[in-house]
Amino acid sequence: MKKSSAVVLVLSGALLTGCDGDSYSGSWGSSQTYTNNHYVSGRGYYHAPYFAWYPYPYNYYDPVRRSYYHGGNYTPAAHVSSVTASKPTARWSSSTSPSSGVRRGGFSSSRSGIS
Repeated sequence: MKKSSAVVLVLSGALLTGCDGDSYSGSWGSSQTYTNNHYVSGRGYYHAPYFAWYPYPYNYYDPVRRSYYHGGNYTPAAHVSSVTASKPTARWSSSTSPSSGVRRGGFSSSRSGIS
């Protein structure tokens, strides 16, 4: 039996429209203003000076790294900003996506057990 090496992934249009960033004008849309360190389950912590969501609180201190986390980076000193509230400028992205509590399935590249 000849096997094809091509894999075709078909997504429903209804499924894609549910993920459109502009369709969310509610709880975390860009029209909403959030204070620094506002937490939303499944979204993470809002860093007002960076206008985006992150997996750790603003200026979270990591004792292993001996660094402070802010805006997706670790630095030796805490970040100081006069911005205490803002509106997100970007939609949810993989770079700002918190991994805790979120499970995603996918395809495996392993071919073990395939004959």
